[in-house]
Amino acid sequence: MAAPYDLTSAAGLRSYLQDHGGLADNEITMLSGGTANYVYRVVDSNGISKIYKHAAPYSHSNKDFTLDVRRMDYEARILELQSATSQQAPNSAVHAVHLISYDREQKLLCLEEGGSRNLKAAYGDVELNICKIGADLAQWLASLHRTSRAISLALSTQNSTTDNSHHHNNNNPVAIPLYRHAYTNLHLALSEFGHDKQLGARINDKYGALLASDDECICHGDFWPGNILVQGAKAQLTVVDWELVRRGTSATDVGQFAAEAFLLDRFKGERGLLAAFLGSYAKARGGGVDSVWVRRMVVHCAVHIAYWPTRVAWTDREGTQELVDMGVGVMEAALADDWENILGSRLLLGVRETCKGMLGM
Repeated sequence: MAAPYDLTSAAGLRSYLQDHGGLADNEITMLSGGTANYVYRVVDSNGISKIYKHAAPYSHSNKDFTLDVRRMDYEARILELQSATSQQAPNSAVHAVHLISYDREQKLLCLEEGGSRNLKAAYGDVELNICKIGADLAQWLASLHRTSRAISLALSTQNSTTDNSHHHNNNNPVAIPLYRHAYTNLHLALSEFGHDKQLGARINDKYGALLASDDECICHGDFWPGNILVQGAKAQLTVVDWELVRRGTSATDVGQFAAEAFLLDRFKGERGLLAAFLGSYAKARGGGVDSVWVRRMVVHCAVHIAYWPTRVAWTDREGTQELVDMGVGVMEAALADDWENILGSRLLLGVRETCKGMLGM
């Protein structure tokens, strides 16, 4: 049986490390920013920094909110796979965070240090080429989606490939309901901002329900600028926080990042992140998308825009109302198969031609 380490505290992690060959003079700092897990930076006497990440059976930010600790098993699984079959092109600035070790009993990951700033925080840095960062991330993500169609997330070391008939056995059962959160609760945001909550229910029934059966490829599951670490003047980019990894549709990874890029461009300086990202993704995928994919992508983006800014503040009440209205307009048009109003939305203003190109228009 594992020793009863309290890995929700720096003192508990220090005890663990000392019992596992660590040094007493390690500098341990609990990091802020995440809500689900307990994350620490550990610096040894030689100045070498590592990240430790522990999953408790509840959220770090709210102990009344229970979470399945198996989420850490799936993060370790995908990082092991990423190490074995790296998605990084020879000259790419992007890579998945490197896994150093995993203690499954303690639900404790040891990861490389990818830097102290994420892309959301670094967006305003004038030294960074935000358009290049967007393009680099898109090319890396498109490669992940193209090359992972046969990869299983089953925790067993056997059966490393899958087909659709084994979807549920080869997926991450923890991630699917968590990822559906915005769809499940969309009706609350719509009602709060004066829209028909039944629209939220219809979108959840039509599109949210698909998350349980989507099986195109591996999806990061929480691909947004807050999970991209930026290091150095040349902007080496590390993709972190893979616990919501799942087999699904690539449209959701793209839609989520597109929504957050839209928000950064709109409220933090209009540096062209959305256009660079979506344009480069479309080019990298080539003919790998169709009208069904584009619809899923824009709906997912619209759900994100209509829901998350009502929970994570970007602007004042009036500005948030405008965001919800934009999202509602796209969702209503999608349900009506009204491409003119989908493409005419202000949400897609900077990427309208890219979307048309993906649609073959």
